[in-house]
Amino acid sequence: MRSVYLTGSSGVGKTAVGEELRRRGFAVYDVDADGLARWFENGTGAEVRMPAYRDDTWFAENTYRLPVETVRRIAGEGDGVAFICGTVGNDNEIWDLFGTVISLSVDAATLRQRLVGRSAFGSTGPELERVLAWHAQVDADNTRYGALLVNANAPIPEVADRVLDTLGIR
Repeated sequence: MRSVYLTGSSGVGKTAVGEELRRRGFAVYDVDADGLARWFENGTGAEVRMPAYRDDTWFAENTYRLPVETVRRIAGEGDGVAFICGTVGNDNEIWDLFGTVISLSVDAATLRQRLVGRSAFGSTGPELERVLAWHAQVDADNTRYGALLVNANAPIPEVADRVLDTLGIR
């Protein structure tokens, strides 16, 4: 199976685009919704739960990881294209396991509007500022590592079309 990592900063639309691709018949896995990724303590490697309050110290001591075995398992299932949608802290371990990496990109104003309008990670206070600061670098970082950027400043069906066009499968 051809595996595609659909990534980008929190709030760019990975989950929504994944849902649209699933609606169109593609195999889609979401690292958050499908529970593929989990938080691990950096020093011990022990799995930890994300607490309700998270500060810079907590994020420095823990990493949201997608196990390598999970990516390999999905890539080995069936034929066609499988999308894994999300963003994790161990990209350096999984990036090369994908046939293609696509990074969704939006402008900062759109991202702020999307984040504030939801009740999930990165929607308030210091977490919002952390995501916005990360977003300022994510396109350059992901491009440097070989990701193909797709403009996600559009309605979700149009962004899904752009993803499929980038892959040459629409």
